[in-house]
Amino acid sequence: MSPRRVLVPLLLGAALLFATAPAALASAEVDQAAAALASGESVYNDPTAENALSDSDVEVLTSQVSATGLPIFMAVLPASTGDADSVLIELKDAVGLGGIYAVVVGGKFRAGSTTGSAAGLATEAFRSQKENGVAAVLGEFVTLADAEFNGGGGGGGGSGDASTEEAGIVGIIFGLFFCLGLPIAAIVLVILYFVRKSKREALDLAEVKAAVEEDVTEFGERLAAFDMSNSKIDDAGRAELKSALDSYEKAKGAAERLRGARYASLVTAPLEEGRYSLACVEARLAGTPLPERRAPCFVDPRHGPSVADVMWEAPGLSARAVPMCAACKSDVETGNSPLARQVGTRSGAQPYWMAGPQYAQYARGYYSPYDSVMVPVWAGTMVGFGTGAGHSSRWSGGRSGGTNWGGSTDGGDFSSGGGGSFGGGDFGGGGGSSSGGGGGKSGGGDF
Repeated sequence: MSPRRVLVPLLLGAALLFATAPAALASAEVDQAAAALASGESVYNDPTAENALSDSDVEVLTSQVSATGLPIFMAVLPASTGDADSVLIELKDAVGLGGIYAVVVGGKFRAGSTTGSAAGLATEAFRSQKENGVAAVLGEFVTLADAEFNGGGGGGGGSGDASTEEAGIVGIIFGLFFCLGLPIAAIVLVILYFVRKSKREALDLAEVKAAVEEDVTEFGERLAAFDMSNSKIDDAGRAELKSALDSYEKAKGAAERLRGARYASLVTAPLEEGRYSLACVEARLAGTPLPERRAPCFVDPRHGPSVADVMWEAPGLSARAVPMCAACKSDVETGNSPLARQVGTRSGAQPYWMAGPQYAQYARGYYSPYDSVMVPVWAGTMVGFGTGAGHSSRWSGGRSGGTNWGGSTDGGDFSSGGGGSFGGGDFGGGGGSSSGGGGGKSGGGDF
């Protein structure tokens, strides 16, 4: 059995649990919640909501979500926001990140996931904890999601020493059982586990933060070469240059607030958009056609949009067609090897695609809109897309705005039809059915 299955429930078993109801296809409320969640918060609580959480509930839930290492996004919103099922979809689209989403809209709780299924977990959490209130249902949902998605041994992106450390923990378990007995052993073991987990996450953050700060700095230096008052830049060019500047500010702010490697896409996604805008400005100044909106250069995403797919045997990988910028394409065609983007790891600098699962979201921010092209490119890489390496690589459904959530054989929780399999229930008055529910195939019930 995975050490995580043994240890995490021991710590979380006594935590507060809590319930969420998704918000409807509504406007300002959803946009405000999405902005908070996209900036790094995991729990958004509207104080005007009928089932608003207390500050202590939000704090407990935030800590609980952080301990799982999963991309969980929760929002508690007023009934006026709209239909719960629609709000859930709109919130996912507005945040633009793959993960597990849960909403409480007025008295309705809905949840879904971009990968796998969270509908059954939501319904189970609702039915088991509805008598204890919204916070209890939401907390139980987080606990069940942790067991479901981390139960196979996945943790929040670590490096190769994680399995060795966890194996050592297993050995400690048996020694403590014999020496101290189960209760004391469990307490000590939980402390050891989370100390080591925190250490790994801190190291991951330090590595990834250094990489994204380098990327932001490089883009800022490129932007500094352009002047908005340049008479050679027309109105369209100025609009593109402003867009590039806005993207830079967004990426810079996200880098400054970065609190975990799993949030790196909040930095690299606007960088990708900004570099395309800047490439358009450069094309206008040069009098050449605007660049095609393609995936960034695989060799180094800082090079900007690619111009073609080129067969290349990248360091650590077999030969395959990868998107390349004009300069890298020329290098390969002349028999040279382009210089890969190197990032820091515990074992020294590595190409970002071989640096470990802690860089999964770093890469995803650059490439998630181009999954149809990139999926075969990621095969065999350490960032894990398409290989199951590292839980952070599971979460599909990025910034492309599509409605087809999920990578499971049944289409995941959010189907292309817009309904999906949403779990949850209703915190209404009355005590009605325990199995009725909202839209899609949602479970439900009344409080």
